[in-house]
Amino acid sequence: MRDHLDDEELTDPEDTGIHRFDARAGIPPRPAPAERDVLEVRHPCPACSRLLPAGLASCPVCLSPLDGSAPAASSPATAVRLVFRGAGGHLEVLPGTEMRLGTDDAWSPGAAALLAGETTVSRMHASVACSGDGRLTVTEVSRGSRNGVRVNDRVLTPGTPEPLRGGDVVSLGPEVTFTVQEPGGPP
Repeated sequence: MRDHLDDEELTDPEDTGIHRFDARAGIPPRPAPAERDVLEVRHPCPACSRLLPAGLASCPVCLSPLDGSAPAASSPATAVRLVFRGAGGHLEVLPGTEMRLGTDDAWSPGAAALLAGETTVSRMHASVACSGDGRLTVTEVSRGSRNGVRVNDRVLTPGTPEPLRGGDVVSLGPEVTFTVQEPGGPP
């Protein structure tokens, strides 16, 4: 019987770095490198503070550029506010941006948390876009949401933008509604 093992016997023939442990030799096993040992680096968005993975050009939540340039029209005085009834919250849509509305966090990162418990809102339901000059539209997703979108009780056609004005009431299905509040409007 041998008292020791040769180095060649400890190393896996495919050289993966995995070593067998021989308790008699007193050599502890070395852990194999794992892909999960590499931590994903995340940085906060300078405008909204959400932690984001490295390499993004703009924040998917507030759409602010992440390259150090000035955020896009981040003044609340220029944002259109969507005030939700029942959900107890609001979302702001800045000029030149789009706010996706749905329960899927990846598709709708800015609204999913607010709409998460709403069973009548689809994962990808609708989007609200605000042009650079402040014109606002709502569009139901082109393949249609589960429960539809209405503006002031008028049913929308999926994929067709519908203009919005301050005071309009938008329904995402039968239970979730929000009112459009233009910049400078009452809180």
